[in-house]
Amino acid sequence: MTRDSDWQRHEAEARIQEVLEAAKTRGTQRVIDTDGRFDVTFVSGKKTLEELFSRPGPLSDDDDTNL
Repeated sequence: MTRDSDWQRHEAEARIQEVLEAAKTRGTQRVIDTDGRFDVTFVSGKKTLEELFSRPGPLSDDDDTNL
């Protein structure tokens, strides 16, 4: 059974921008290969203020660049 988020490898390679955008907007995309699969997942680099202030200790220099 094929889901909307399943891509054959050759199709995913030809339409990589669509695969990446779908992972960003619709969630994890599965790329089926002959001997397994790849799960393409988007992880936002931005942190919310809640995430920043919930951690103990001072903010690092890297933390303020993602606001």
